[in-house]
Order: sequence, then C-alpha cells, then structure tokens
Amino acid sequence: MSDWAQHGEFTLHWQGDVLMANYSSTWNEEAARQLHKKAKLLWQMRDGRPWGLLSDGRQWEGGTPEALELWWGFFEDGVRHGLRAATDILPTSFHALMVRALKERAERLALYQRSDSIEEGLRWLSAQGFNSD
Repeated sequence: MSDWAQHGEFTLHWQGDVLMANYSSTWNEEAARQLHKKAKLLWQMRDGRPWGLLSDGRQWEGGTPEALELWWGFFEDGVRHGLRAATDILPTSFHALMVRALKERAERLALYQRSDSIEEGLRWLSAQGFNSD
C-alpha cells in the first residue's frame, strides 16, 4: 500500500449486466488501487454471473505508467470474476494511443470494442448479450 494521496477520480455502478465506470482527471497508482478495491465489492454482487464493462474516459486525462499497469490488474481480476466484454470511450486518439498496449492485452481475454458514445457502447454490449436496463 502506498502513502500517496489518490489523484484521479472514478465512479462505478451497475446498470443491468453492465458495470458503468466513469474516469476523470489524471491517475496515479492509488486511484487504480481504489478502483480495483471498490470494483471487487461490486463483482461479489454478481455471484460469478457474466457481465460487461463500459469505461467512460471522456473526462480522463491519462495516468502514470504504474497506474495503467495497476488498472490492468483490475481488468484481469474482472475477467476472473465474470467480465466477458468491454468497451471504452476515450476523448482523443492520443488517449487511445496511451492505452493501446492495454487494449491489445484486453482483446486476448475478453470481447473488446472502442466506442464513440455511451449509447454506442451500450448497444454493442447489448449485442454481446449484456442487458443495460
């Protein structure tokens, strides 16, 4: 555990079978650790049932390499807890480039698509069998 203050914010909530994650500001390691900790509590509610992830990063400004690696731990653990499909919304192509290596790793573990809007992401997750009502 670090002694650093959290930089970067997030919110998490279930919308049907979809975990809605909203990321903002610039992330450090502590933000990624807290995301993982809070998400684990929500995953337990699913009792192993499959679910999808919609990551809304339109207000996200980026993160340290260490934070991104810890975010990967969150994703891998999510797969172990039922995550089967993920989509993200990013503000710019620069942000997409920043997370390209994570995207490539994610595609090996779950269905993945980059979306341009929440509506598009929810439609895609619905087509994968995840209800967002």
